[in-house]
Amino acid sequence: MNAPLSILHLDCTMGQGGQEKDHFHEAVAFAKRGHRYVIAARPGTFLLRVAESKGFGLSVPFRSNFDLASFRIVREYLLRNKVDILVTTSYIDSVVGWFAALSLGRRRPVVVRQRHLLNPPRRMIPYRHFCDFLVAVSDIARFGYIERSIPFWKVVALPRGIPEPGEGKGPSPSVVPEIPEGARIILKIGTFQRDKGQLPLLEGLRPHLVRHPSLHLILLGEGPLRPNIERRLADPRFGEIRGRIHLPGWCNPVPFYRRAAVTVISSFREAFSLVALESLYFGVPVVGFRQGGLPEAVSWADWGELTDPWRFPELCRTAVERALRPDLDCPDLDRIRRVYHERYSIEAAALRTERFYRWAIARKRAGRLSVNPYAIVGGAGDPFFESSLTD
Repeated sequence: MNAPLSILHLDCTMGQGGQEKDHFHEAVAFAKRGHRYVIAARPGTFLLRVAESKGFGLSVPFRSNFDLASFRIVREYLLRNKVDILVTTSYIDSVVGWFAALSLGRRRPVVVRQRHLLNPPRRMIPYRHFCDFLVAVSDIARFGYIERSIPFWKVVALPRGIPEPGEGKGPSPSVVPEIPEGARIILKIGTFQRDKGQLPLLEGLRPHLVRHPSLHLILLGEGPLRPNIERRLADPRFGEIRGRIHLPGWCNPVPFYRRAAVTVISSFREAFSLVALESLYFGVPVVGFRQGGLPEAVSWADWGELTDPWRFPELCRTAVERALRPDLDCPDLDRIRRVYHERYSIEAAALRTERFYRWAIARKRAGRLSVNPYAIVGGAGDPFFESSLTD
């Protein structure tokens, strides 16, 4: 019987998108498996609120990379709770967490840096030097770090999971859009920010919405770009279709999945789309760009279509064609849900992650955290390994 793990997860971000929700779902899944999993986040953030509501939140200010108050809080927690795995997420917490761990000497935990994004980081030092292992959410993200000279054995790809339908999905919408029964809904879910592509999506869909009165567009989310979107919708060009474009905010997406004809993913970069997995689970086809981790997330389902990257007219045309198809039923829903449970459920993701954590802890105990595991006496255990042994 394996002993329960003690895990502390640091995240200084302020958002409430898929990354933050993934942390929460992972913590809940680990707790169900008998482990102690605590999330440390900034006061007042969405992540800390939901973590504290479940009794596993830790408030840390994370004011700067070398914030002494944060250093002391993290170090004290690591020491008092004999943490096995310290997970870091963003630049500030990765620096604070690494040095807090190092200050414990041989009693320090294994430090794992999670990376949910695909956009290339400006500084590679934290990934090379401030963690023992780097966990990416997709193979394409992992390959990107290997190409940037991170040792291949240090980077692990662990796809994230999505919770059961309706579980932990957030509040009901405060304003329910009035949408006729026979409407065809194009659904877009994501934080309102530039790399999610809401503004060019609006422009690309505008002529289609004018041409097809049955089409409705739902932009589910919140974020810094919302005022820009509202100003764009106030433009006279959107006057006749404004009533068919809805912005319900952040809320439970399940009612919208149940009515959507298609989910469109207009992101310029997508490391691994949880929205795509959720959409497929509900039998809603996915249309997005053929980029990043999106092909990896949806190729197994064969339900939807990926278009050439960043060509919004093609993306919008394809989404509209899917939305207007005569039969909205998914012909292969049973298989899709079976694969989801096997590969992409929260439980499956937690099991994968726990196996990796236990492997990393065993490496630490053997004194081989920073050693290439493929470097073996007598030859090369991997085609990428360059032996330093002399013949």
